[in-house]
Amino acid sequence: MGMDVYGKNATAEVGGYFRNNVWWWHPLAEFLTTTYPDLTAGCIHWQSNDGDGLDAAASVALADALDRDLASGRVTAYADQYAAELSALPDSECDLCQGTGLRTDAIGREYGYDKPRDPDTGKGGCNGCAGTGRREHFGKSYPFDVENVREFAAFLRHCGGFEIC
Repeated sequence: MGMDVYGKNATAEVGGYFRNNVWWWHPLAEFLTTTYPDLTAGCIHWQSNDGDGLDAAASVALADALDRDLASGRVTAYADQYAAELSALPDSECDLCQGTGLRTDAIGREYGYDKPRDPDTGKGGCNGCAGTGRREHFGKSYPFDVENVREFAAFLRHCGGFEIC
């Protein structure tokens, strides 16, 4: 699933369409709404694709704020802090094998994931955690990137208002 963001009255090709899958969109929208609450208030449903969005003036105002904060390093500082927070998240117990490293449900038995992992072939063991019983924290699935912000700022500047679909 993703968020398709369409410009309402694009003044350049870059303003016609912006897309993020849900993994990238969630942190971008969270950054925007927490960092610029006054500028993003015109769009209530940032986390859904029901057609909400901003008008042209609000889009340009948000683009101006993003460009200013990209230039000042504020977005980079946020990205660095976000990465540090993700890095500090502990691994989780694997939900497919309940931390045993062996997947004993019907799928696990059918495909041999219920047997210990063979270090020579790499086969066996739970397919969700490679037989370790631990998985990377789910929160690490949501990246945040300065370049994604830069691309969204360019879209905003030229979209003529937008709808999240």
